[in-house]
Amino acid sequence: MSMDKNRAWKLLEDISFVRVAGTEEDLKCANILKETCEAAGVPAVIEDFEVDVVNFRTATLEVLEPEYHAYPVIGIGKTAYTSEEGVVGGFKYIENATDVNLNDVEGKIVMMQGRAKPDLYEKLKNKGALGYVFIGGDMYEDESIKRELRPQNAFGKGNPLPGLKIHISDAEELVRSKPTKVKLVLSAEETKATAHNVVATIEGTDLKDEIIAFSAHCDSVEYSKGSWDNGTGSVTVMELMHYFKEHGTRRTMKFIWCGAEEIGLVGSRKYCEAHEAELKDYIFNINFDMTGVTIGYEHCCCSTSEDTMHAIEYVAKLNNYPVSTELGTYPSDSTSFASSGVPAVTFARLQAKGGAQIHNHNDTMEHLDPDSLMITLDFVAKFAEQIANAPVNPIPRKFAEAVTKKIEEGKKMRAAMAEKKEEPKEEKKEEAEAEKKEAEEKK
Repeated sequence: MSMDKNRAWKLLEDISFVRVAGTEEDLKCANILKETCEAAGVPAVIEDFEVDVVNFRTATLEVLEPEYHAYPVIGIGKTAYTSEEGVVGGFKYIENATDVNLNDVEGKIVMMQGRAKPDLYEKLKNKGALGYVFIGGDMYEDESIKRELRPQNAFGKGNPLPGLKIHISDAEELVRSKPTKVKLVLSAEETKATAHNVVATIEGTDLKDEIIAFSAHCDSVEYSKGSWDNGTGSVTVMELMHYFKEHGTRRTMKFIWCGAEEIGLVGSRKYCEAHEAELKDYIFNINFDMTGVTIGYEHCCCSTSEDTMHAIEYVAKLNNYPVSTELGTYPSDSTSFASSGVPAVTFARLQAKGGAQIHNHNDTMEHLDPDSLMITLDFVAKFAEQIANAPVNPIPRKFAEAVTKKIEEGKKMRAAMAEKKEEPKEEKKEEAEAEKKEAEEKK
């Protein structure tokens, strides 16, 4: 038996449950994948790693004047949490936070689109802002999912301001109400949890020291069964494992199910860190993030050289495989490999806006089907098999200029996130003594 769409569909059914990184369900999924590998005669291991978990106690946004109203919000993790009394101030909608938008934010809680970078947090703090609110969701979403905002953490460490997230329809109402006084409360407990990568290996023959790595993330977000994102990618990797177990290859094949992708590609980054010494032997990473949707189209983002992208286009046409291609980095685990020097691609079957949804409870198997899964699988099996058995490695270990630029931008962002360390102990000591003195004076 080679690839089997019914077997893939059954596994997708088995892992279609909410599996947030660091939870018991996350481990349950990892065990299912590991046991499936072993049942096929392929050795597999679970590699644990630590993730940060934010448990929110309180997250509220209230308009106090001119007329009281409380809006449903969620907290943003790794921010400057407030006391139980919260912070109270004026309000300003700063749109997309240009320098002009940032005028007159002192003493105010600001609301904006998008996600702020570390330098914007500092600007807001330096200009006297008290906190911030990001806008999320879709204006035309069904009422049943408007409260299923995707959780997020702030960029960087030591974020100087507390942050919340509000649905766009509530944000619109908030702006129109012209609030003059608002209150933001955010408290949380930050802890650690254990998440998991699953790694299976099929050793090659005469070229076994060269490695091709297939990957897909196996976690989901809250509320979501994650059937499309990314149960489909997970079963795609599993079917490729079955295929290469049966056919064998000259090069070694790794099959990696990455945990904690939804909170920042954490699992794949941890994998690349843990296996740094051997990454020089990885000639290619083929990642999958969302395949199998019935109404959709094939796409391949290439974090590679232009030559590799054109080779994919060439082989695709030979095999009557319709696929759009681009050079760049993808918001998925291929970027972790590319950032570590390994040429990488992500295959996806995407859907235009208005179709199947992800990151809410509508991400189920309803809009997927086994035949659509096979569109991606059939092509990648043929394409990867040629690379796996080629007498000479055909994938140049270099990146197009556009890809290098994206990789460097990502590295700078991560460096900025890691840059903000805890205050020196001496400064903390002085601050504590000042607070103690102030408390004594009040007594």
